[in-house]
Amino acid sequence: MSNAIVDKVKNIMDIVCRLSTELGNPITEKDYIIEDRGCPHQSSQLPKGKCAVYMFFYKDEALKIGKANEKSNARYSSQHYGFNASSTLAKSLVADKSMWETEMNGENASDWIKANTHRINILVDASCGDAAIELIEAVMHYAFNPRYEGALHRKGRR
Repeated sequence: MSNAIVDKVKNIMDIVCRLSTELGNPITEKDYIIEDRGCPHQSSQLPKGKCAVYMFFYKDEALKIGKANEKSNARYSSQHYGFNASSTLAKSLVADKSMWETEMNGENASDWIKANTHRINILVDASCGDAAIELIEAVMHYAFNPRYEGALHRKGRR
């Protein structure tokens, strides 16, 4: 994975900062950290006092973009690697026949995700509020059009 995706995320966050300022409720560079977990990556715990928008990429394509509030550590750190929650990356990958050529399956999905996807997190101070996380997630969805967010993209430009 190139640094192009990380650079694009940084540029999009600059836009989010300008937009939120224009709307009267600024998100500033001091309010967030872009964490490039890389590929391969290990999952991590959501830091105390933080919310997050998390993104998984495979071969420069966004697969999943989601959010976790400060009380959603399981959603942030582990649920997308398994099958025990609704709407997980692992479930989406196993159901996608075009991904079968990657030798990923239900038994190795967690390890496959960690070994083959690039994870980027945007950690946001919880004091910014839920609306800030919603805004960031929505803008990232709009910019990257993730494969496994079908309900968002059934109608529209793509």
